[in-house]
Amino acid sequence: MSVDTGKESVPKLSKCCGLTAPNGVTVPLKSIEVEVHVKGYLAEVVTKLQYTNTEENPIEALFTFPVDDGSAVYQFEADIDGRHIVAEIQEREQAILTYKDSVDKGKTAMLLKEDTKSSDTFQCTLGNLPPGKDAVLKVSFVNELPQEADGKLRFTLPTVLNPRYAPDAGGSITAEGATYIPPCAVPYKFKFMASVEGYHKIKAVTSDKLSLKVEMEREEKLAKVLLGEEFKFDHDLTLYIEYSEPFQPQVVLENGDPGREGLLKEDLLMVSFHPDLKQVSMSNSGEYIFIIDRSGSMSGDRIKNAKEALLLFLKSLPQSCHFNVVSFGSQFSCLFKGSEPYSEKSLKEALLLQKAMEADMVGTRMYEPLEHVLKANVKNQPRNVFLLTDGDVGNSAAVISLIKSHCSITRVFALGIGAGVSTSLVKGVVRAGNGVAEFISDDARIQPKIVSLLKCAMQPAVTNLEVTWDLPMGVSLVSIPTELPAMLTVSQRLTFFALLKGVDMNTVYAPSTLTLKGLQNNDPITFTLTFTLCDDEKVSKSAPVHRLATKVQIKQLQDVEAAVQREIETGWQLQSDKTDKVKDLRKQIVDVSRHGNIVSKFTSFVAVDTEGEKVQGKLERRSCPIPTVSEEFIKGFNKSMGQSPYAICDSAMPKRSAHTMMTMDQSPYASASCDKKSMYQSPNAKCGKKSMGDVYASCDKKAMPKRSAHRMMIPSPAREDYENEMEKLKAVSVGSDQMMLEVITLQELAGNWTVSSRLTWFLKISNEQLKSKEIVADDTVLVTLVVIAWLRKHYGHRQDEWEIIETKAVKWLGQQGLQRPVEELITLVTANMLTA
Repeated sequence: MSVDTGKESVPKLSKCCGLTAPNGVTVPLKSIEVEVHVKGYLAEVVTKLQYTNTEENPIEALFTFPVDDGSAVYQFEADIDGRHIVAEIQEREQAILTYKDSVDKGKTAMLLKEDTKSSDTFQCTLGNLPPGKDAVLKVSFVNELPQEADGKLRFTLPTVLNPRYAPDAGGSITAEGATYIPPCAVPYKFKFMASVEGYHKIKAVTSDKLSLKVEMEREEKLAKVLLGEEFKFDHDLTLYIEYSEPFQPQVVLENGDPGREGLLKEDLLMVSFHPDLKQVSMSNSGEYIFIIDRSGSMSGDRIKNAKEALLLFLKSLPQSCHFNVVSFGSQFSCLFKGSEPYSEKSLKEALLLQKAMEADMVGTRMYEPLEHVLKANVKNQPRNVFLLTDGDVGNSAAVISLIKSHCSITRVFALGIGAGVSTSLVKGVVRAGNGVAEFISDDARIQPKIVSLLKCAMQPAVTNLEVTWDLPMGVSLVSIPTELPAMLTVSQRLTFFALLKGVDMNTVYAPSTLTLKGLQNNDPITFTLTFTLCDDEKVSKSAPVHRLATKVQIKQLQDVEAAVQREIETGWQLQSDKTDKVKDLRKQIVDVSRHGNIVSKFTSFVAVDTEGEKVQGKLERRSCPIPTVSEEFIKGFNKSMGQSPYAICDSAMPKRSAHTMMTMDQSPYASASCDKKSMYQSPNAKCGKKSMGDVYASCDKKAMPKRSAHRMMIPSPAREDYENEMEKLKAVSVGSDQMMLEVITLQELAGNWTVSSRLTWFLKISNEQLKSKEIVADDTVLVTLVVIAWLRKHYGHRQDEWEIIETKAVKWLGQQGLQRPVEELITLVTANMLTA
């Protein structure tokens, strides 16, 4: 439901406090209990929702909740008044009709459907729960856990749901049926328990935000996990699982059920592995485009961290590359009209933008900047796009289809920031763009994630992929997915499913092989994985491998359907052949969904209590609220409660600096009306390009609100008084992140540092020391050695952030004709010059 403000569509906030809803009645959802079982890379999750009707009339309870994208929801069941009811998959519209017809006839019914815009959001509806009765609804799903760069597996239980930005509505809208509340006002109880079973020893199970109670059993191959504190609902619940051998392949053979239909009756093989492709040296060329979300929700710590990440990105780029920086919000702007060669001049302009950047571009219109970037000619192949966002958009299917249409020449990497970020959007973007996705919480460091993505992008992609299987005599297979990606990015974990025919579990088979072939830097590469076909007796009876394979099929078909649908919508005239293709694809999706019992965009779970008595009385609709950390909505909630906009649940909101605590209507760009062509000009004097200070100059000036001088200017350290600057520097302590970034900022494009008063002050060395010829004669070489030694000594714990920067410096030193090895000189500098 939305409220018309005259400007944009803003969802209502529930005024629920304690256990009461806005009209004073109780919230029927009393508790949520989550049980998780992790086996290797797979996680099975069962969520129990307990409802109680304490009212005099029957109720219809609606609950909209998030799940991690890629989760295969395979079962929906209920226990009502001693009766157990299991839902079935029906075509979406038919399921809705079945539900409504049953409720109208006085039957208790339940419906579980996927949000039409976001595949990571579901709506659960329980209709006709009689007065005084309880019901327990159980939702079961399975997913494959993503792996961090350090090998840890990440399990995420999304608990926060934020509104998404809808370009057509010009503002944020709710998910279907959602009612939002601040985290501190959640009225229901929450219980979480997990067990982790490893094929190898479990080194640790940890969380970045929660204390855990972890008990190890079975020689550390089983871990039982409980929360060590009350869950606050102000962040998604995340566990990190560390195995003793984290990068070992996982091969699971899961038996089919002859009594089932479709894929569930077949034997299915899952092979998950990391191809060893890290021996190739990093590329010294390519095109790198950083697309950063500068919407209002990125203000405070988020934009601060994003700016630091951009600095490391700019300083870590290879010397022979092209690059660009694109900012987006309600409009978008580009540093350069097109990607420019990486030079001292272009880097200087980028650093000016980096320093001046603020979260002042209002909304989250993502499609237009991506379209502008992807439709431009590639300046220096391969092209790598880095998307950094904290939001969700209502046209995510169009965004993903757009990227998919350019995947043969462009890789897309994505970083999702903060609680409530859309996993459907972020994972969909990299699935279409053959890249890698990273997720990060609000109080974690973005910088290592960005550098990790950059390292992946700098490794040449593997193209012309081909997979072959060598199986025992008499065994054949059909591979899932049937379509291989256009390219493979180093560090990606590949998962293949294969439908097997002719497997006899009583036979001891000879080893089988999977061979992956491709081209990297135009050189042929081959990776071979050897395994043995044998039944895994510990595989769950819920058939998680079958469920995931079905989900992969559905995702692949839905991506194709969305792309064809997009072609029809953007075409000049209706194309009957494409319309027929959409109908055929949707039928395929429905068939796969029904046979695998997995919810899809076009199917839903529905169940009817046929044995219960007819429910009498007027049906009352009750919405069960979901927590949000959206600043806009929490402020709206506080105002509706007659309190300060920042009074409630401040801890749940990303930290904001004073000057960025503004509503969307107060934003300096809220009412600007600009020609989009003027929004991607360059701060380059040639060819009519404009400076960032003039980037909005061609907008309607009457529509542009006045801005204070400090927001219209790009600060330049060269203009500041030296003494005042040094006073500021004195406040920067050794070991602080700011000092590390200040030193990195001073690195030259070639990789070296030059002597300056700023640098020597940070390093705590004197000019006399730099003039010494004992270690090396050249002071530029010497100060570069000092910086490397200084980074290692004071910022070893941040090595993953400056590793590429150091590599550039060491490479430059290797070109200077030094008489001693670089590492020996660094050791001498550390011993003789770094006393502080």
